[in-house]
Amino acid sequence: MRVIFSVISAIICLSLISLLNKMPFRLEEKIFNLIVAPNLYLPFGIGVLGLLFALFGVKGYIRLTLFGLNIIGLIGYLVIFLMATVGFQEP
Repeated sequence: MRVIFSVISAIICLSLISLLNKMPFRLEEKIFNLIVAPNLYLPFGIGVLGLLFALFGVKGYIRLTLFGLNIIGLIGYLVIFLMATVGFQEP
C-alpha cells in the first residue's frame, strides 16, 4: 500500500513541476490547461494531496525526496500564482 502512495505522490509531483518546466510538442500547454483551467487554486490542493501521499509512502530517502519535490512544486506554483494575480495588475 505504501508503494501505491509513493507512486501517486510522484505522479502529482511531476504534474506540479511540469507547470514550471518547458516540455516539447506543446505538451506543457495541455498539462497547464488540464490542471489550471478548472480553478486557479486547484494546483494548491493537488500539491497538498501530494504531500499527504508522500507522508504515507515508502519510508527512507524516497519519502524525503517526494516530500521535498512536492514542496518545490508548491513554492514554484505559488510564485507563478503571485506573479499572475498581483504582479500583472495595471496601476
